[in-house]
Amino acid sequence: MISEEGDYLNDGTHTLILNASGDWEGVSDELKGIFQLVLRQPVSHGQLGAQIMDKIDEIKHSKTGGRKYMELTGAFWQDARDAGIKIGERRGKKVGREEGRKEGTDEAIIKLIPDLVALTNDRQAVIKILMTKMNLSQEQAESYYKRAMGQG
Repeated sequence: MISEEGDYLNDGTHTLILNASGDWEGVSDELKGIFQLVLRQPVSHGQLGAQIMDKIDEIKHSKTGGRKYMELTGAFWQDARDAGIKIGERRGKKVGREEGRKEGTDEAIIKLIPDLVALTNDRQAVIKILMTKMNLSQEQAESYYKRAMGQG
């Protein structure tokens, strides 16, 4: 890899940078399928993207994988809460500490829902995770879901 100045980094690695949002002309169907996965779109190209999604589902629904998945989502939501609190505290100086904290938490939840959807591909599972990990009512969780997915 070459740095901006043109010097080789000499770190022994090879880095391939792909732009999933760019022009897909000349891109193989397999890579298009992976791009769709990254962009949280239904996979309609190639087999590799669908195979990856199937493997994620298999791991999530296995006894060991499911437990690990819940541990990871727990850590994920703790990070989301921490990020929300930081955003809220920054904004809190201008609009009041509590209002800023809530606004930051709301923002973090809304930004993270599409990632959960990409992982689970199951609306009800996302709603359940929101209710459990964020102590929300079903109505609140569904409201966040709709806002995050552009439905409300």
